[in-house]
Amino acid sequence: MEVEHHEETQIIWDDEKPELDSPVFVEGLTGIGHIGRTAVHYLIDHLETEKVADIISHHFPHWAIVNEDKELDILKNELHVYERDDEPDLVFLIGDAQSIDPMGHYEIIHEILDILNDWDTEDLITIGGYGTGEMVEEPDVFGVVTDKELKEEYDDYGISFDHSVGQIVGGTGLLLGIGKRYGMEGIALLGETPGFLLSDPKATEEVLKILEEMLDIELDYENLEEKVEEVEEVMKRVQELQKQAQQQQQQSGGEGEGDELGYIG
Repeated sequence: MEVEHHEETQIIWDDEKPELDSPVFVEGLTGIGHIGRTAVHYLIDHLETEKVADIISHHFPHWAIVNEDKELDILKNELHVYERDDEPDLVFLIGDAQSIDPMGHYEIIHEILDILNDWDTEDLITIGGYGTGEMVEEPDVFGVVTDKELKEEYDDYGISFDHSVGQIVGGTGLLLGIGKRYGMEGIALLGETPGFLLSDPKATEEVLKILEEMLDIELDYENLEEKVEEVEEVMKRVQELQKQAQQQQQQSGGEGEGDELGYIG
């Protein structure tokens, strides 16, 4: 097992770092409605991708989580790869948590972009949620691009650019914003969601339909509800631990560790 050690963040490769040629990158971290994490979790499971690396960091919440099988592991992000012969390879980022401090966000994002830069990645797709505060029967998928000229490229996918998104917090926004400095370009897909649902299957499905066409893959949505429930159970445990940690800090007279694990994006 190869470990690239950094002061705060580590990339731990399951084996040797794979050799890829200009893969498309797709991010799905925790956020509003957990749309990004659920969508990428579904893609990883459906495509039977290969997990190639864990990303661990001192900037993630400071606890380990116990799963249903009573196995313990720390919170982490993962890189998965889906190699194809006639289409660009795909690299997926999925994670249990994001950084609890601003400095950590930047450090982790730079580590990920350094890897993508080594693979000559040019195209980035990040996924998140756009909270409206009200229930929506047929949610839109809003798009935010790194360059306005890219809108034409995405015109045929049913993405709405008629929105008032002013900021995208966390990895969903920073990967694109900092990625521009690496010469990469891309789009954030934001599923329209009330913002008060732990997980939003309707918005997730709308995002997946667009990704299916964009990435030239075929999906079966029969077990989507099951995957949404799997993610929801994990995130419930993470958020419960987050609240417990904040309560303990407050009782001991310390300040909170930061906001809850919900992000605009």
